[in-house]
Amino acid sequence: MRKFISITALAGASVLALAAPAAAQDAAPQDAAETPAASGVGADIVVTATRRAERLQDVPIAVSAIGGDQLAESGFQRLTDIQYQFSGVQFGTSPNDSGFRLRGVGTAGGFSSSSEQNVGTVVDNVVIPFGNPINSLGDLERVEVLKGPQGTQFGKNASSGVVNITTKKPTFDAIGGKVFASYGELNEVNVNGNINLPLSANSALGVFGFYRRNDGFLYNATLDKDWGGEESYGARAKLLFEPSDTLSIYLIGDYSKIDRTGPGQLWTIARLPSFANPLMAARFGNLASLGIVPGFDNSKSAEEYESYTSEQNYGASLEVNLGLGDYNLTSITAWRRLDEGDQRFAIDGSSVPVFTSQQTGVDQTFLSQELRITSPAGSALEFTSGVYGSRRKVGDDNDFNKSQLRPAAPFNPFIVNISGGQSNTQTRSDSLAAFFDGKFNVSEQFAVIGGLRYQYDWVKSSSFSIIDPAYPPSPPGPPVAGQVNYYEPRPLAEGSTKKGDWSGRFGFQFKPDRDLMLYGTIARGYLGPTVTFSGLTGQKVDVGPQTVRDITFGVKSQLFDRAVTLNANIFFDKYNNLQTSVFNGLEFLTENAGGFEANGFEIEGSWRVSPVFSLNASFTYSDTKFTDYVTACPDVVKSGYTCYLAEDGTTSLVQAAGEPLSGAPKYSATAGADVRLPINDRLTFDSSANFYYRSRVQYAAVQAYTSQPGYGTIGLNAGIGHPDGNWRIGLFARNLLDQRFHSSVIGLPFSDPGGRVNWLTREGRRTLGISAEMRF
Repeated sequence: MRKFISITALAGASVLALAAPAAAQDAAPQDAAETPAASGVGADIVVTATRRAERLQDVPIAVSAIGGDQLAESGFQRLTDIQYQFSGVQFGTSPNDSGFRLRGVGTAGGFSSSSEQNVGTVVDNVVIPFGNPINSLGDLERVEVLKGPQGTQFGKNASSGVVNITTKKPTFDAIGGKVFASYGELNEVNVNGNINLPLSANSALGVFGFYRRNDGFLYNATLDKDWGGEESYGARAKLLFEPSDTLSIYLIGDYSKIDRTGPGQLWTIARLPSFANPLMAARFGNLASLGIVPGFDNSKSAEEYESYTSEQNYGASLEVNLGLGDYNLTSITAWRRLDEGDQRFAIDGSSVPVFTSQQTGVDQTFLSQELRITSPAGSALEFTSGVYGSRRKVGDDNDFNKSQLRPAAPFNPFIVNISGGQSNTQTRSDSLAAFFDGKFNVSEQFAVIGGLRYQYDWVKSSSFSIIDPAYPPSPPGPPVAGQVNYYEPRPLAEGSTKKGDWSGRFGFQFKPDRDLMLYGTIARGYLGPTVTFSGLTGQKVDVGPQTVRDITFGVKSQLFDRAVTLNANIFFDKYNNLQTSVFNGLEFLTENAGGFEANGFEIEGSWRVSPVFSLNASFTYSDTKFTDYVTACPDVVKSGYTCYLAEDGTTSLVQAAGEPLSGAPKYSATAGADVRLPINDRLTFDSSANFYYRSRVQYAAVQAYTSQPGYGTIGLNAGIGHPDGNWRIGLFARNLLDQRFHSSVIGLPFSDPGGRVNWLTREGRRTLGISAEMRF
């Protein structure tokens, strides 16, 4: 098919290196010797925004950052744990709250074949549309969180923000490396190591490997085993070659695998349906005999079905930088693949075999190419411009989902094959874009900033089913116990869409003083249309494009000889056709909400009290609400809302205007303290504490009994080691007070109204442990 090349904008926003406790110092600009960080006075932050080294205080973006070493030393193991370091950042693991969310807005999720992301993930300049190539924190240089629409810079998967990750580059100076190991509760083992090997005066190889495991934390009383255990391992290799001062070649390859005991849906009964129906009493009447007490604190499952999941994630990228006089030309070529293993699960919550599912897993591939040119720093017009293309494939001819329902079990266990046999769904998404983003320096104090990105997307999707040999259809007639209902495989159904549109930003930057900056921007984010077929029933949904208008005003300041850094911003976000996820009682589907708003403010600061003691804190207020959202009526409607019949006379609908977005807290906050105290010339003591708070959230619009109270967690870390970091031994605590919280609270499928389940997460359990680290 003939493709269009579009026009758009991107200003490379990579961030960071806090010379303060909340981050780690990065390579500085050429005049860094004149900065307080270099002279040891106060706290200064060095960043690489717009593809050039700058102080964070000079960059007109709402951004937060943390160094990889600090994140790992805090006792955290996963990239997703950055949510406990920043306010306004959450990570969901359930389909209706999947992936990162910033300012309350995140990925739509759902079991659909082609859901795109609202919050993009970028690793070493490569957009990651699925999976997680960072399963261990051992070789992270820094993590940056850019809030608000970043489509001008990072494309369609960044309409609500970006999590930008940079791993450590190999160096040419000397052989070196690090080995880290920790052990915690639930037999949690985390081991990783990396080595830097100079190959010549201008080439070096970096190799990183990890192994991690933990036992399960959810007890299955029916099967008498623990679910939620994980085992993962992987490696990353990086080759850096700089044959001349104007040419560098950077090649990266990575592989990881993870196996999980139990299903991906770690459910426990939170609320039972009424037992007025004998069927419900028969399915759930034995919970007491199993020692299960339904409720928010229930940590026992009654599912009778043996379950497991696994996946492999791997890829490669090649970045080439070529100096063209004062300009720099960059080419980034990347390929990624996600292989999901066979999966088995049940989602009925009972010890009776009501729903069972077997999936071969959905494989995905992604190929992208970016070519950009960056102008020299210090000129009147500083810009980054380029083109970008990608192709994403979801599913192949060998990927089949199949599910069975026994609607009258246990009284009459006849089987309904609800997937039409074995269901196959495939999607291909192609995208082309062009972009320009820059800053015009009107004077030393005032600059105009702006950019534009135009992209064109093509989406093709298909779905069909074949007879399942394990559950072949019976002849037409009344259902018989133990037999499968009569069904006919679904013929091939296809859908497609294509559209071009723009994202961009325009604003100003005013610096009356080196330590004070005011900025304001208006930005448009865009997420293209898609056609989805559910992976279970093959239901087709046409999803329209999503747009967002963001207005942000911010201030960045440093006080008291830069010992105190204080940044704040206020934002007004308005979404049209928000792509979100809805649970229809059987599966999650992606659909459009007519209107949505997220308005609020963010404050974050750090105070270097002394050379050995520092404080940091952040607070986010984000008021999210639907302004127009007609959706399916839930089984139990919240007070104040009324359902009505659609024009077809049978479909029950509800207007959910005023409801918050699923999983979006109105308030979130962090507070931390760090102490680094020299004992003598051979020993240093370090200690840090972190507090994270998240206010009440709701997980389903207009649906009663699907909320979670606000909660706070405490993390502690203390250790002793050599002043130069050659070795360290430490103790850590995550969720010190064992505060229970869940990934989600949603409706119980295949039950009468009122049934609810908790979706458990490992982070909702306390973990105490020890760690040791050695560098060479």
